[in-house]
Amino acid sequence: MHKILLVDDTRSFLDLETTFLQRAECKLFTAATGLEAVRLARAERPDLIVLDLEMPEMNGIQACRILKADPATQKTPIIVLTSMQMEDEARRAGAEHYLRKPIDEARFLAEVKKFLPIHERSDPRATIDVPISFWRDGEPSAGRLLNLSRSGLFIATDQLQPVGARIEISFALPHDFSGKRITAEAMVVRAGFTDPKGFGARFFQISSGARLFIEEFLDRLTQRQGMGAGE
Repeated sequence: MHKILLVDDTRSFLDLETTFLQRAECKLFTAATGLEAVRLARAERPDLIVLDLEMPEMNGIQACRILKADPATQKTPIIVLTSMQMEDEARRAGAEHYLRKPIDEARFLAEVKKFLPIHERSDPRATIDVPISFWRDGEPSAGRLLNLSRSGLFIATDQLQPVGARIEISFALPHDFSGKRITAEAMVVRAGFTDPKGFGARFFQISSGARLFIEEFLDRLTQRQGMGAGE
């Protein structure tokens, strides 16, 4: 299994990158400083390092130079992330690639796949249409839940949310008369859809009971579709 080291001093951004790789068949390590990144890289020998440039103690440029000077880690490809114009400096430090923030799931995974042949687990998906409520920082919004899988969902709404936003969600599954509502925390991974207008999110924190409820719903739907195809 491929190993990837994610390095960023901002917890929310580490969480976002981890969410991007939620369905990928790889082992993840995280570090919050350049010093910790160097230590982990030497100990774990990752197959890829995704390195933020703006960090305390030791910034990404310094960490990149150290890693590329060490025979144990110098062949490990490094993708640097930054919100600043530092591409030339990053390449001089030895980085193989450069990615500007902000990023979304599709762009991030496309860059990772340039260096590692990671495979994403396929999730059964259900096309549905039910109302959904969501909150960001306590501010309520509403939309339609149009697509659901074990790992995430698509919400059609005029109240778009930026990539990386954490939202609380609440919805009921179609044809369920138990009155049970799914509540969870999700992270926006794709935004700016126009047809329909809305955003995609991955479950970030969800109870085992809620996840099981979704899985059972998807299994039942798959079985019904299979029976219908055989008639």
